Formats: sequence, C-alpha cells, structure tokens
Amino acid sequence: MKKTSVSFRLGLVFGVIIFFTVAISYFYLGGQLRSLFYDDLKNQLYKKLKLNRQLLESRPVQWDDITVSDQWADDVGSALELRVTLISMNGAVIGDSYIAPERLPFVENHMQRPEVQQALVEGVGEDTRFSETVKEDMLYIAIVLGSQKPFAVLRFAKPLSQIRRLEAEIRRGVEGALFWSLFLSLIFGALTAVFLASPLRHIALAADKLVHGDYSTKLQVKRGDEIGQLARALNYISDEMKHMNQQEEWFKAVFSSIREAIIVTDSNGFVMLGNPAACRFFNLDCGQMIRTGAGRKVTDARLLDLFERIKVSDSPIAKEEITVMTDRGERVLQVSAMPVIKDNVSQGTVFVLNDITRLRNLERVRRDFVSSVSHELRTPLTSITGYTETLLEGAIHDPENAKHFLQIIHQESEQLTALINDVLDLSKIESGRINYKFRSVNLGDLVEKTLNLFSRAIEKKGIALHLHFPEDLPYVNADRDYLELVARNLVDNAIKYVPEDNGQIWIKAFVADDMVRVDVKDNGIGIPQKDLGRIFERFYRVDKARSRAIGGTGLGLSIVKHIILAHKGKVEVRSRLNLGSLFSFTVPIVRENRKTQSNT
Repeated sequence: MKKTSVSFRLGLVFGVIIFFTVAISYFYLGGQLRSLFYDDLKNQLYKKLKLNRQLLESRPVQWDDITVSDQWADDVGSALELRVTLISMNGAVIGDSYIAPERLPFVENHMQRPEVQQALVEGVGEDTRFSETVKEDMLYIAIVLGSQKPFAVLRFAKPLSQIRRLEAEIRRGVEGALFWSLFLSLIFGALTAVFLASPLRHIALAADKLVHGDYSTKLQVKRGDEIGQLARALNYISDEMKHMNQQEEWFKAVFSSIREAIIVTDSNGFVMLGNPAACRFFNLDCGQMIRTGAGRKVTDARLLDLFERIKVSDSPIAKEEITVMTDRGERVLQVSAMPVIKDNVSQGTVFVLNDITRLRNLERVRRDFVSSVSHELRTPLTSITGYTETLLEGAIHDPENAKHFLQIIHQESEQLTALINDVLDLSKIESGRINYKFRSVNLGDLVEKTLNLFSRAIEKKGIALHLHFPEDLPYVNADRDYLELVARNLVDNAIKYVPEDNGQIWIKAFVADDMVRVDVKDNGIGIPQKDLGRIFERFYRVDKARSRAIGGTGLGLSIVKHIILAHKGKVEVRSRLNLGSLFSFTVPIVRENRKTQSNT
C-alpha cells in the first residue's frame, strides 16, 4: 500500500474544505440571483400589463379588422421590446408582435395555454416554457382586458436569455474564485504541513522502530507544545515497553514450561489466555487470542459451574475432579481455580487443570483386572476344592461318581491352565516384549490349517462352512504364529456361539487398498449394541455364565486386538442380537516383487 505524507493529506483536507465551501456558495448564490432576476422581470411585465389594461378599458372598434389589432400589438411590442399577443375570448390570436398578419389565421388556438386559463379564472396568469416560435424559453404573463365585460386577453412574453447571460457571467466569476481559493488553500496546506512534518517525521520513525522491537531510539525534546508532549510520551512508552518485554519473555518461559493446562478467563467466562498445554488439550488458538484479544466462551457445564461458584463466592477451589468432553474425548481433570480480584470486583478466573485420565484409567484397569482374575480363578478352584473334598470323604470308592468328579476336576484344571496361558500371552503382548518375525504369509493356507484344528468341533455341531478366498489373493506381511493365533480365536468364538445343527460360518478374504481384509461371520447369538464398545476389553463377557460354560477365558478378543495393532492393521466387529456377528481384521500386503510362501 502506497503511503501518503502528512503534508499532502493536510493540504488536501484544507483544499477540500474550501472547495466545497466555495462550491456550495456558488450554487446557492447562483440560485438566489436567478430567482431575484426572474422575480424582477415578472414584476416589470406585470406593471406594463396593468398600464395597458387601463388604456384598454373597452374594446377598440378598429379591432374588428385583424390588421389593426395586429398593428397595435406590433407597436407595443416594439416600444417595450417584448412579445405582445392579443387573444380573443374564443382563443383565436388576433395580434402578435412576432407573427405577420397573414399568418395569424393559421396560428394554433391559445385558449388552452396555461397562462390564458389562469388569467380567465384569476384575472392574471403566468407560465414559463419553451416557445416553438422563437425556439427558446420564455416567461409568459397574461391579463384579461375589459373591466365591465372581458373582450380579450393581453399577453406579454419576455425571453429568459437575459437572466442566463447574467447567470453565466456570475458563474464565470465564481468559478474563477473557486479555482484560486483551491489553489491558494493547497499551497497554504502544503506550507503548514512542511512546518509540522519535520518533528512528526522523527516521531514516526521512532514509533516504527518501537513497533518492531527497537527500544534504543530516544527523541530530543526541545519544545513545550503538543508535539513536545508527544515526544516525551513516546520516550516514556519506549522505556516501559522495554521493561514489559523483558517481563513478558520471563513470563512466557515460565508459563510454557508448566505441564498442567492453565486457562485464564475474563469476567464473562471467555477464555482469554492459555498455555501450550491448555491450547493442545482444548484445541484453542492461543496465538490468535493474544493477537486479537478475542476469547472463546467456556462451554463445558462443569467448568461453567466452577466459574459461577467462584464468581459468586470469590473464593478459590482446590483439586476438584471433574469430567469434561474435549477434542480428545472424555477426560478426567483435577481442577484448581483462583479468582482474579481487582478493586473488590472479579476480573476473571485462573484455572489450573491436571489431566489425570490415564491415572484413573490405570486404577480402573487394575481394579477390574484384579477383580476379574480373582473371579476367574475362584470359580474353577472352588469346583476343584469341592470335588476333591468329596472324593476324600469317601466318594473315591464309588467308581462311577469318582470318575465323573475327576473329569470335572480335570476340566477345571484345563480351564485354569488356559486362563493362565492367556494372561501370560496378553501380558507379553501388551508389554511389547514380543519380537515379531514378519514375513510373507499365505492367508489361505493359514486359515485352512486353523480349520483343520477345529474339524472335529465343526463336524460335531454340524456347522456349514463357506470359504471365499481368491486365487490371486496377495501374501501379507505378518508373524505367522501370532496371525494363526488370531484366526484360531475368531474361528473358535464362531464355533462356540453358533446354534446346533444349523450353524453357519462364512470366512472371506479380499484386498482393501494396500491391506488384505479377512471377515469371519456367523449366524450365532450375536452381541447387544451396548456391549460392542467393550467387546475387546480383558475379561469382558457378554453372557458370563454361557461363556464360562463353554470354556471361554474372556481374553481371546483382547489378544486378537493387540496382535492386529502390532501388525499395523485394525480389527472391528459388527453384530445384531440373535442375528450373528461379523469380526474383521486387516493386515498389510507384502510389498516385494516376488512373494514366497512361508513353510507350513
């Protein structure tokens, strides 16, 4: 953007003011003079009309001859330098100083002329219009002749060119005055601006350096007027800003290093300041708030409640836990709030928020884990203890019952072993201590091997299998043993929860972008919608009694989830109660030019 100097703008302001003043005067005076001359001309015509009306109290006999009446009009018009028109009471023109006698019979009837109509009604009429005869604007004034009985209308007309000539002379004079006034005002404004520009230029340069962080410039103050006061004020501001800049740097360093989220609100609840932790946590543009001073309204109901409580009581709140919804989801915060009081009036609130979501989640997971493991261990141990005591009390001598009790003890022992193995596997997977051996894996062979392991269970329940594996399905980059564990868990779950005799399982694989997706679908009991979000949690069972009866530990799906995530894939579930479930997982395709099948 091009900058304009103070001298130019000041001179321009002076010039514009004087220009518009003269212009308004020009148009105002022009209108007044035009009106004045017009009224004077109208009065003169009216006086001459009244004089001629007095001379023509009765109709002259000679006017029966149109030549005589026209001659009278010509004589009067020549003497008064006017256009004189005689109009009979029927509107016919019987005399006109501008028209030859022989043309009068062909002149248009004048009865409908505005000034004639007005004269017939009021005695005097006037009008201003363009004349087709003389081709210019004319002023018409008409008066009725005959005091006893009107016999004609006498009309005088005067061209308005005289007024225009006078108006043009005045216009030229005013235009000249306008030009010289404008010219002189610009010169005067420029000289005034040059006189003021020198000290203002130094002040402007110092202010520009001040804006860009240079506080070294000091203005030499030698005058006591307003410019001197401005220079002294600028020197003072420079010193204060230098000191404030140092304090701001210290404040930023301390403020940014605090790990807790800190939010400062004004008295209306708008967030005006936040440290980097708060900006990341609540997705705030703190830089824009600092630059523009525009805050964002606190919207969370719990924070608003704290804000209102502090505003009413003016007392701090220490370490109160609240749950808020942020861009990162639901978070548990430990909040301390302190009001900012100035002159016994609340100016705002400082919130210190410590995110303890992870700590609370870990505590919940620990509690749930201890509770779940204790429960899972207690049930089979109780059965083993009970049946062992029964055997020791004499049931061992009953071969039929002893064998049944020993089978239950063996089954419960296997359940305990499976549970402990799953817990150990999950612990290793979650701790990241597993060294995955990624290589090219043929998913078709892997699924076929998995199904062979469950062939007896499939045949026993009469399950119909539907496999859809394309022949050109690409190899995937995976740890074969752990991917086989994923397949076993999903197939085992499908077999356990499909109905007897009419159970069906669909296993399908296809390419999705740069991944291979595997779907394991069944027509089993399904999963309620409320449980879908927690189905991959440790020890979580939809139907605990049924799951324990068929031998589930509640850890299989959690193991599946962690293995697939370690393979940079994802696992998901879709299900409807009593309509079956669909478990899907994806693993990346091998990006080698030559895919080799791993050893089976």
